[in-house]
Amino acid sequence: MINESVINEIYKKFSKPHKKESDLRLDYFIPLLNEHHSIESDGFEIVLKDVEEYSPFRRFLIRSLNAVLEFDKLIAFVFRTHILFLGKEDNQLHVHIKPEKPSSMFSRLFGR
Repeated sequence: MINESVINEIYKKFSKPHKKESDLRLDYFIPLLNEHHSIESDGFEIVLKDVEEYSPFRRFLIRSLNAVLEFDKLIAFVFRTHILFLGKEDNQLHVHIKPEKPSSMFSRLFGR
């Protein structure tokens, strides 16, 4: 089960973009997801065709991906500020947006 501590660990461990595109294993994950999601990749970006056209989560650049992780029933596309969870057994899409760190009094006063 994916809970808040797992999500925080994902953000911590995958805070930087991937080094090589082959590390993402998109050639494995995209066909796996095609059974329940209309997903395409052209080498530069990934498009989720079953998401509304004006949604900010419909298309994303591969270079902005930090990791792609597989769980029991979900595939997670990890970005710096959010994670897209796509269902492997159904057409569900869940988005987790990384909460901002609370700013200190010093950073509020001096803009740092």
